[in-house]
Amino acid sequence: MTKTISITMYADLACPYAYVSAYRLRKLCTEDRAPIVIEHKSLALEYINKEPTPKPVLELELPILVQEEPGILYQPWQRPESEWPVTMWPAFEAVKCAERQSLELAAALDWAIRTALFAESRCISMRHVLFDLAEHVGVEMGHFANDFDRGVAKYQVLAEAREGWEHLHVAGSPTFVLSSGKQISNVGLPDIAPDPDQPGGVLVKPTLGPGQDGMEIFRQIIAEAQQSSK
Repeated sequence: MTKTISITMYADLACPYAYVSAYRLRKLCTEDRAPIVIEHKSLALEYINKEPTPKPVLELELPILVQEEPGILYQPWQRPESEWPVTMWPAFEAVKCAERQSLELAAALDWAIRTALFAESRCISMRHVLFDLAEHVGVEMGHFANDFDRGVAKYQVLAEAREGWEHLHVAGSPTFVLSSGKQISNVGLPDIAPDPDQPGGVLVKPTLGPGQDGMEIFRQIIAEAQQSSK
């Protein structure tokens, strides 16, 4: 019997770097013959930054990062500013509630939440939006609603954020952690920052050299996860 390979991903649900990274990893997982599941850990940026992730930061990073993957779903925010989700905590809890049913459902809901924010302009802080997404990916809604409304995953979400930031000291979102303990935070995407010398300008620093393949990092993640599972 083929052993399922688990890859642990510490990431924030509103992180553009995590969005592109999750897309690449999911694409490779569908191509691989061995069963691979991504175990999502709640690395809330709100926990370490003590503030919501500012919308202007995402609007700076996303349009540039999605150019690295033409097939990824994306559109700028289409709804009123008042509907922008200012916290990811409920969305993290929803993923953990799905995880109580299976890692596969949790991974499906994690991806649905990311695309709902970045491609569909949906307020993923809202209960009804999270429930709609959970039902769409096939979560058993009776158990999900009971778990979510009782807050059974609240402490787990907080504990995972604390584990990532304070115990593992991950470099940022996303960070992949293999069963060997190895951490991979450089996901081959460009560093993006405002240009201090030009109002509205952007500084883009590539992390890969000419001709290098950004997907190779993720192929290596899968290869090392396969090796450590033997």
